[in-house]
Amino acid sequence: MSTNLYSTVLVWAGTRGGVAKLHGRQVKLIAAPTIAGLRIAQIDYRPEIGERRVMPCAEAWREMHDREVSAADALLRTLTNDPAAEPAPATGPG
Repeated sequence: MSTNLYSTVLVWAGTRGGVAKLHGRQVKLIAAPTIAGLRIAQIDYRPEIGERRVMPCAEAWREMHDREVSAADALLRTLTNDPAAEPAPATGPG
């Protein structure tokens, strides 16, 4: 399934590599992500269509747990340099 169809995607397909994309900002992945402390063999996270599958190393495909979804969202914000990932700058009296 093409990542171009979605604004938010985290995919890793082993030797084929992967993509992190949030709000249209896309980054090519060159290494498997770690999600909630798990080494990932494959992941297919496309929240727009409810796709939340992960294959940890040496395990079978399964649905992601809520903490893994939260970790994937945080990773997407970091990898794509989404402004929501950065703390708001302090503002002084104006």
